[in-house]
Amino acid sequence: MGESFDVVTKCVSFTLTEQFMEKFVDPGNHNSGIDLLRTYLWRCQFLLPFVSLGLMCFGALIGLCACICRSLYPTIATGILHLLAGLCTLGSVSCYVAGIELLHQKLELPDNVSGEFGWSFCLACVSAPLQFMASALFIWAAHTNRKEYTLMKAYRVA
Repeated sequence: MGESFDVVTKCVSFTLTEQFMEKFVDPGNHNSGIDLLRTYLWRCQFLLPFVSLGLMCFGALIGLCACICRSLYPTIATGILHLLAGLCTLGSVSCYVAGIELLHQKLELPDNVSGEFGWSFCLACVSAPLQFMASALFIWAAHTNRKEYTLMKAYRVA
């Protein structure tokens, strides 16, 4: 007679060291070998948002210095930092999706679980293009103001 198993699903919080543990070829089977692709995708999707946040904060600090110094060159640096932060956010979202798809190839979802992305995933998908737009605006503003600044300097000399 066949045994029936009740699948219990619950949210579990991981410690920082558990976040960086190796992922195995067969999830749950420690003798199956390490799946390097899933391991590093998981680590990247965990670390890249912090890198993006650091770049954004550093860009804000440089932008503040640009306002204080009334210089245009830090504005270009702020735009480049926003561009790098957007790439980190986009990379993090991509690593998450690829890791989840690789996991779903190995494990099937239980019947009572829906495999949908949540609101935080949608927020991350929206934030990357917004960071790219902020980057474009900073670089455009620095480029436009540099032309006007050069024209003002020419009028002063004349």
